[in-house]
Amino acid sequence: MSTLYRKYRPQKFSDLVEQKHLVQTLQNEISSNKIAHAYLFSGPRGIGKTTLARIFAKAINCPNRKEEEFEPCDNCSSCAEITASRNIDVLEMDAASHTGVDNVRENIIENAQFKPTKSRYKVFIIDEVHMLSTSAFNALLKTLEEPPAHAVFILATTESQKIPATIVSRCQRFNFKKINLDSVVERLEKIAEQEKIKVDKKVLRQVAAKSDGCLRDAESLLGQIFSLGKNKITQEDAQNVLPSGDIQTVVDFADFILQKNQAGALQIIDDLTQDGKSLAQFHDDLLQFWRLLLMLKNKIKTSALYELNSDTLKQMEELVKKVSDRELLNLADLTMKRMVFAKNCPITELPLELLVIESLSEQETQEIKKINHDNFPKKPILKDVSLPTKKEPEQKKEILPTVAEIKEKEEVKKEETNKRLISFEEINEKWPEVLNKINEKSPSLLFVMKMANLMEINENVLSLALPYDFHQKKVKDNKNNELLQEIFMEIFGEHLQLQCTVAEKPFNAEINDLAADFGGQVV
Repeated sequence: MSTLYRKYRPQKFSDLVEQKHLVQTLQNEISSNKIAHAYLFSGPRGIGKTTLARIFAKAINCPNRKEEEFEPCDNCSSCAEITASRNIDVLEMDAASHTGVDNVRENIIENAQFKPTKSRYKVFIIDEVHMLSTSAFNALLKTLEEPPAHAVFILATTESQKIPATIVSRCQRFNFKKINLDSVVERLEKIAEQEKIKVDKKVLRQVAAKSDGCLRDAESLLGQIFSLGKNKITQEDAQNVLPSGDIQTVVDFADFILQKNQAGALQIIDDLTQDGKSLAQFHDDLLQFWRLLLMLKNKIKTSALYELNSDTLKQMEELVKKVSDRELLNLADLTMKRMVFAKNCPITELPLELLVIESLSEQETQEIKKINHDNFPKKPILKDVSLPTKKEPEQKKEILPTVAEIKEKEEVKKEETNKRLISFEEINEKWPEVLNKINEKSPSLLFVMKMANLMEINENVLSLALPYDFHQKKVKDNKNNELLQEIFMEIFGEHLQLQCTVAEKPFNAEINDLAADFGGQVV
């Protein structure tokens, strides 16, 4: 059961899960008999690069494949030998364990000069090709420059950026993508059906989420669950094989933070230290947790949520009711800053302890600002305490300005005359530079400013339209406003006043971009 991914490995194009954008191109080349001499398959591990290479080798060498068709018969001796890795004309080499130039010369270069023994093409599948040494790449390059007509090279890699450009330029490049969660679940359902084991749909989604788009990992994890020896697998059964980690501790810690319970949060840090748990891992889990809360609050789908059990999700749904988007952004921002500090801190628990204190201080500051804002009258009530109690005619007094006041007014007029007016075209042209500067100094503010729609500029007053009220509050925050003024002065040489309005309708495109950045979609 632990080798389900071997047992159910696709053997024909029709068995493949996704990667349709690649498969279609290869099928067209096979059916039109226009085979290239070198291919580069790049992408994350466990998503079908080597599998597709084998199917391609089968198809171009299958004697039973009809003209203008692409699917191998998967019944002939050639197909059977390739499936069993016994075909002497299809050679697979793991570059991770054969990095040297001698291995490349012996296994590939010299071998490529001889015609296939009984197949149409001699196919060389080199896995993890980026692991080859520089001298090995140079030796391979000569063969790729002048390849034998009967040789086809398929280079597979998870790190294409490490492959020399001279090699890449001589290959047809195919970029593989992670498998969609729903497609992984569908594949696991078919395997469970063939194994005659009933598995709770939530378990399959949890397995798919934990595999992070890697089908091989998903099938391997499913095999571990099947090893329990049960004909029906529930969520409780699966937890014995797929522990969700100490997510409850993260939930409790976050709850203490949002409840302003400093003692409770600090106690969790102390308990983790005493138990010898990795505080760095807890820090990572906490950052991921703030992200998930933000996704949950904004109803953005993300596969990581499926990895959580129903009780944890209920707790998270209660937490998001207590916190605003702005607070979550601030907490995530503080967490990231303390993660950077933790790398060079000699006291392992100190960064998290400072995070607790800072986060609570930040919340109190925001509450004070809110209270002051709510209590401040929108229209000031003017009282003239010097008015006489009796109804007597007021005497108008002409107050002449002093010499100092006259000079001050003249200086102000002089400054206004010398002030350079910024054009809207200049704003548009330099706005990407503004966003880059914001990203350097405050990534959380960048999140908001990327949502802004530039409307107009009049007398150096820049009008922005933002999709939500909390975006407007973020920009108007004193600290953020000061930061923006510094950036404006640095880039434009002038201060710009910001006039922010909330759009009547959200910007769908920007919201979708936000969802994409977080690996999800708006529903």
